[in-house]
Amino acid sequence: MRISELDTPALLVDLYRLEANLDRVAGFARAADLKLRPHTKTHKTIHIAQLQLARGAAGITVAKIGEAEVMADAGIDDIFIAHQIVGTKKIERLLALAQRVTIAVGVDSRDAAAPLSSAFAQRGLRLPVLIEVDVGLHRCGVTPEKVLDFARQINTLPGLNLVGLFTYPGHVYAARSQNEVAGITAYECRIMNELTNQLAPIAEVTDRVSGGSTPTAPHYTAKCGLTEIRAGSYVFNDRTQLDRWSARPGDCALTVLATVVSTPEPGRAVLDAGSKSLAADLAPDSPGHGMLKEDNDAILVKLNEEHGFLDLSRASIKLKVGDKVEVIPNHCCAVCNLFDEMVAARNGEVLETWPVAARGKLR
Repeated sequence: MRISELDTPALLVDLYRLEANLDRVAGFARAADLKLRPHTKTHKTIHIAQLQLARGAAGITVAKIGEAEVMADAGIDDIFIAHQIVGTKKIERLLALAQRVTIAVGVDSRDAAAPLSSAFAQRGLRLPVLIEVDVGLHRCGVTPEKVLDFARQINTLPGLNLVGLFTYPGHVYAARSQNEVAGITAYECRIMNELTNQLAPIAEVTDRVSGGSTPTAPHYTAKCGLTEIRAGSYVFNDRTQLDRWSARPGDCALTVLATVVSTPEPGRAVLDAGSKSLAADLAPDSPGHGMLKEDNDAILVKLNEEHGFLDLSRASIKLKVGDKVEVIPNHCCAVCNLFDEMVAARNGEVLETWPVAARGKLR
């Protein structure tokens, strides 16, 4: 079957581009003597996680216990939950998971760490934990000057085993130049290296110093201060990555196939894919909600739930009702979570359909 025969909207993966993206960032990690622990919240798909592991990934990263459970059920047995685990129900699920796979979680406060400590100590278990460090995103995380004190606190909590540090330089998405991206990367590495040295007398964390993102992935070097990176969006890329110099349009492996349902006037067309297919995220710099793979000057300027408003005023492509087009989205991670399955194709020929198995696993 050709992709043109698919009903729409449909989530497409170009296998050539996917494989090239996987190989590229695996190569960045190898060149910098870093492990790659990719963040699977981007694709939420068992098959792609297995492709990443086949290319040497040390394990995987997830955002939620539900994602970890899906991946564990598929036989993936080294998982890091890069999030704070809070609440009795989640801790019970974490206990069950920890008894069948190698699992580690992030912590950034005694309030979150103490209940984990109690639950695991009662079962005679020790949970590997990594301190989350805030290197500039100002989301979760302990500020660098408080990490040593917090590490001392963790060492007093039975049931926990402090095994490392992790951070996420997400503020890189506000960078205004490639030099600024490189500067954010260097700062991340310097801070994490300093903290690793500070912790040496009280904790052995040198084997697990985790950071990284897709924009910063090309900028790491050997002995940079990290031991692993957790890039996620690189598998597909999107307009956000184009805006942050991480990819070119030809590197975008994920698209939403849509049908033109109306051409109300010259220079304008309407697609059958709206916010329920493309999400509503904006890119850092690029206008609109997506662009056509066939003509990057054709921009989705507005989304309703089931309609995409396509501005063709600067495009050369000519569209009529019934035509099918591929939309490169602004944010691949959010779009994947909107579909039950993705269609893998090569040269326009449908080869496989992969379930988005961790879709909706928000708990």
